[in-house]
Amino acid sequence: MEKKTSSRICAVVLELLDHFGDGSAVSMRRVAKEVGVTPMAIYKHFPNRSALLEAATSTEYKRIGGYFRRANARKNVRGLRGMLGYLDYAFDHPHLFQYMFSSVRKDAYRFPSDLKAGKSPTMNILRSIVERAMKSRRFRPDDVDEVSLTIWAHAHGLIMLYLAGRIDLTRAQFRRLYMHSLNRLLEGLCSQVPIPDSHKQGL
Repeated sequence: MEKKTSSRICAVVLELLDHFGDGSAVSMRRVAKEVGVTPMAIYKHFPNRSALLEAATSTEYKRIGGYFRRANARKNVRGLRGMLGYLDYAFDHPHLFQYMFSSVRKDAYRFPSDLKAGKSPTMNILRSIVERAMKSRRFRPDDVDEVSLTIWAHAHGLIMLYLAGRIDLTRAQFRRLYMHSLNRLLEGLCSQVPIPDSHKQGL
């Protein structure tokens, strides 16, 4: 029962962030009202607002990871298809996306320490793909963590420009631009040895 209540509290926090995109919209009193409990009941699960926000965002990585895995399973997409998951999450939850990946948070994962230690569930997925590509010589030998960061920064920058209205395209048009741009980056990372088309699928 305790775990169920805690999960419901975190779900409400994420709903508020998804709607407002601002941590200031989350208060113990507001969350308690949405959950249907007293503010003191919230404190039984979380000692303060910061702990509440941290707990909620930590659960969100599981949903984001699902977006990456579903995108990686798409056989009809060439190149870094897993990064479509990052874009799909941004489209479905733009406020949460900005809170999770662009807000200043003490609990946010940082490069290089947290990422090198494998603490970021989302970066771990990308890092494993880059590492496999280097081991198979599809990518030139390089620093796995720095290359992963480069790909993530490229994708993140494009999405943030789009969400800010700096790219005037429909979603479908932007999706094509996004993948074309990532594939241009991919070509620059590839080995000088020609890569068969069959191997380019799903990098």
